[in-house]
Amino acid sequence: MYFKSKRDPWMTVLLWAFAIAFISFPIFFPKFGVWMTPGFLDQQWIKIAALSPIGFLCLWIWFETGYTVNENVLKINYGPFKKLINIQQIKSIRETKNPFTDPALSMDKIEINYSGFKTIAISPENKNVFIRELMRHHPEIQIKS
Repeated sequence: MYFKSKRDPWMTVLLWAFAIAFISFPIFFPKFGVWMTPGFLDQQWIKIAALSPIGFLCLWIWFETGYTVNENVLKINYGPFKKLINIQQIKSIRETKNPFTDPALSMDKIEINYSGFKTIAISPENKNVFIRELMRHHPEIQIKS
């Protein structure tokens, strides 16, 4: 079962602003920042080749962040980054508002403790359905408040 990441408005603005800036500035404003770059780096194709991938990475993260619960595996996609967690190794789940970077597009997250002392925080759109789906595969998961 696939769960989209919840998206906060501030994260929407941030990712889209970076994507638009990194993709459009070197293309439509070739003289932008000329005073800051040495001669070789002043060439437009170098700016496009260096900055556009960052913009496309922001879009990739925006469109490809989600979580899939299969029979024994929780698959986390965060743009080009992927992580697999064995559901049987999940020890506990708790809600968190942790601002640190995680594969999530929202501050409204759940923290998953698994495989000893490993922790990851994600932000599925419907946390209750997501937790029930994990519990269906591994009923011994502790839900902490």
